[in-house]
Amino acid sequence: MHKQRFIWLILLLAAGLLLPATPALADGDPPGDDNGVVIWNEDYTLGEGERLNGDLVVFNGDVSLEIGSRVEGSVVIWNGSADVEGTVEGDLIVSGGDIYLGDSAVVQGDVVCSWNCEVEQEEEARVDGSIVEGIPMQGLRLERWRTLPWTPILVPSLPTSWISGPEQVLAWTLRVMRDVVGILVIAAIAGLVALIWPHQTTQVGRAVVEAPWPSFGVGLLTVVAATALIIALAITICLSPFAALVALALGAAGLFGWIGVGAVVGERLLQALNARGIAPLWAAGLGTLLITLIGMGLSAAFCLAPFGWLMIFVLGCLGLGAVVLTRFGTTAYAPPRPTPSPPVPAPVPVEKPEVPPAEEAELVESPSPPAPMLATDEEPEPSESQEEAESNET
Repeated sequence: MHKQRFIWLILLLAAGLLLPATPALADGDPPGDDNGVVIWNEDYTLGEGERLNGDLVVFNGDVSLEIGSRVEGSVVIWNGSADVEGTVEGDLIVSGGDIYLGDSAVVQGDVVCSWNCEVEQEEEARVDGSIVEGIPMQGLRLERWRTLPWTPILVPSLPTSWISGPEQVLAWTLRVMRDVVGILVIAAIAGLVALIWPHQTTQVGRAVVEAPWPSFGVGLLTVVAATALIIALAITICLSPFAALVALALGAAGLFGWIGVGAVVGERLLQALNARGIAPLWAAGLGTLLITLIGMGLSAAFCLAPFGWLMIFVLGCLGLGAVVLTRFGTTAYAPPRPTPSPPVPAPVPVEKPEVPPAEEAELVESPSPPAPMLATDEEPEPSESQEEAESNET
């Protein structure tokens, strides 16, 4: 009941601020349908013995329920007073006015009087519910926050199912507004971090681009090791404060890594748009806003939720690993390059001895000496020409 009353007050406030002032949408005669009646800028009186089917909502006007009258619903008044002598089967809610309950007044629900409102009740007046003065804040659950898989930082969680009814619609609207504000806050933090530590943010983003696999692996190992360490420290009583410190450090590193990834995405996006003079503030803010919005949007969709979780997990591990590799962006990470194999030595050419040009010319011009005759014991036999020459001489 408290939740419903608070919802009525919120709807009244929104209507009073957003909707323009219009004439009365219904006259003083009670309608014959079950939709109730809504009155603008006029007073409403339900005469003696008359009956109203549905709720009665009045803006900027007073309501008077005479003796014997009956409202088969709730009565909601914004910026007006209520004078009740009849019966209200639902709640009586008044904001910005006073409530008077006469001797014949019967309210089967609760009486809520808020925003500079006073209740005056006669002794014979009957209220079956409770009388609440002020703003009923209890009962409205606003704790739909969850943690990302890579960091213990609370982030907004978008609704994952279709809901209906005024109460659920208001709760859904409040959650969406809160989620949008949370995403904008994360983007603003990213821009502020990039403005204060531009070099460190650039180093983290560069490590993500140049060494994606080492960054992802180190980030995954960091999450596993830090989680195990937090559990081990939390089990002990004396070391439990250190578990909170480790969790805080892990969350800060994860957020810084997320901002580093966002800075890379924002810089690439602005370069694609031919933007000149890209400041780290705008690149980090825009990129972080984009990836956070996409991740949360995919997580909210029923069919695409696994893709959103996978995106958040992968980018979170990438950023966290880059933060660890660069020591929070203080040092540049140089990925190890494969060692080249030693070159094969070339064969050494054999150098010929150099001969002076003069000696080389003498060797070319001088004829080679005749081959020496081998001395043998037997004399060579004379040839036929020699025998003929000897016979001529004789």
